Amino acid sequence: MIKNPLKRRIYLDYASMTPIDPRVVKEVVKYSSPRFANPSSLYAEGVAAKKVLAESRKKVADFIHAHPDEIIFTGGGTEANGLALEGVVQAAHAAGIEKPHIIVSSIEHSSVMETVAMLEKHGCEVTRLSVDHSGVVSLDDLRKAIRSSTVLVSIMAVNNETGVIQPLREIAKIIRQEKSANYPLFHTDAAQAVLYQEVFVEKLGVDLLTLDGTKVYGPRGTGCLYVKRGTPIEPVVHGGGQEGGLRSGTENIPAIAGFARALEIVGSERGSVETKSASEVNRVRDLSDMMAAGLKEIDSRIIFNGRSVEHAPHILNVSIPGIDNEFFLFQLDARGIACSTKSSCLRDEEESYVLKAMRADSATAIRFSFGRWTTKAEIKRVLKAVKEILNNQ
Repeated sequence: MIKNPLKRRIYLDYASMTPIDPRVVKEVVKYSSPRFANPSSLYAEGVAAKKVLAESRKKVADFIHAHPDEIIFTGGGTEANGLALEGVVQAAHAAGIEKPHIIVSSIEHSSVMETVAMLEKHGCEVTRLSVDHSGVVSLDDLRKAIRSSTVLVSIMAVNNETGVIQPLREIAKIIRQEKSANYPLFHTDAAQAVLYQEVFVEKLGVDLLTLDGTKVYGPRGTGCLYVKRGTPIEPVVHGGGQEGGLRSGTENIPAIAGFARALEIVGSERGSVETKSASEVNRVRDLSDMMAAGLKEIDSRIIFNGRSVEHAPHILNVSIPGIDNEFFLFQLDARGIACSTKSSCLRDEEESYVLKAMRADSATAIRFSFGRWTTKAEIKRVLKAVKEILNNQ
């Protein structure tokens, strides 16, 4: 059993950021010193670093069943999302499409929402698909939204606030049916998906896919964008032409090696579809179910946002009647428990736009998210704390 790096606090905010696995830390240290050379250098140390880069690229590609040359390492999920959106739009402009049209859901991560808002200001047309009360996009609305100028559809795989899983294969099928020449392309932010779902990019039917090291027990400031061979996309960052010309800048070998190692560990613990070995998936699902049952016993009026449809096991979003969610969070924090009221990326937002889009009560919502070091004993302590706080209101 790998030692818990979280010490005495109860950490229930894994969807925001996972702790770095000690095994990943060893990998990062290994390639930080003395193996520190620039992989573009031609001397022995540079060649060795380039080999590590190639090996890491293959590991990440194998994890999502892609080709190594389809993996573009980035500085994280936000950058990968930005490259997907801006890069596709720039390529569309280069192809003579004057007003590229983009389709996103109304519950995408802020890195997608803010990027499309920026592109909209610069002449792009954007359709933001609404979701139902469960947080799922309408396939009929998607079909109606696609037009001849649509260059990209971006729908996340798993929502970071509710854990709701979107029907990516059905979405891909609709896009294929409407496709003319290269467009529309299909991008998905899969940052929250890969811990508990096996990802086959070909089976999903995506052209671009985002991963983030901070969501998979990997190093901070690392991630990647899968870009299917032949996908029209232009670089956003220019310079030395690294990463197949799509992401210039000296590659962060220690972080990339750590990211690849983190995904290896995820794959081994998650198991595969073929073997039906998913001990960590089942363990985390049991913890989530235990938490949900305990909360319902405390107050039967508690609403579980997004739990009525297919959802990832590690995220539990609840609306607790009568609470001020920020004050409630501070009360839990004082008892040594860390959780969230919304996505941590919504720093300046008073409430969650995701829950508003679902017509849920965002002012009373708390997100608990579980992970590798969450235990049943911790869940019991959290439930006891919740009961005490509610009884003292």
